[in-house]
Amino acid sequence: MSTSANEPEPDILDAVLNLEEDYYAIGYNEGVIAGRTAGRLEGRALGLEKGFEKYLALGLIRGRTKVWHARTSAEADTATTSTPSDTTISNSRHVKHISALRTLVAHPPIRNEEEDVEEVDDRIRRGKAKVKILENALKESVEDDESAGTTDGSSSRNAASGVAVAGATGLETELEDFGPIRR
Repeated sequence: MSTSANEPEPDILDAVLNLEEDYYAIGYNEGVIAGRTAGRLEGRALGLEKGFEKYLALGLIRGRTKVWHARTSAEADTATTSTPSDTTISNSRHVKHISALRTLVAHPPIRNEEEDVEEVDDRIRRGKAKVKILENALKESVEDDESAGTTDGSSSRNAASGVAVAGATGLETELEDFGPIRR
């Protein structure tokens, strides 16, 4: 092979000198691709978990609100007389709190936009405060989510809601569309 006089002949040891940089670049690119995939999966799993927790809290508030609303004097008058009068809620302030709770839990936003997430968090915060007010006023209470765990510290079942949090295999991080995620 003949080369032109102006071009220097490539040194065969240049590839050895750049070997570390080449492998670093290959490893970096593979890591970026793997990180994107793992990040999306972990992000989706975390989003599903946090979304479930938030809407479970709203559902608990909504359930309590429905029970209290059914016990208001307007609802109790139309219902059968089998309801004892001591469980009827007739105080106008309590009825006002129940009405505010019904408004809070009606049609929460379900989009994953920053404003909607903040609105749901605000609804949960305000709803929990109203529930606490009504619980104290009506002298009722339900075991809180944080204290409903088992004695060994695991929270495989929420006693207050009756909802199983663990997956079918018993792993708490299992999601149906990803399978078990090991930590």
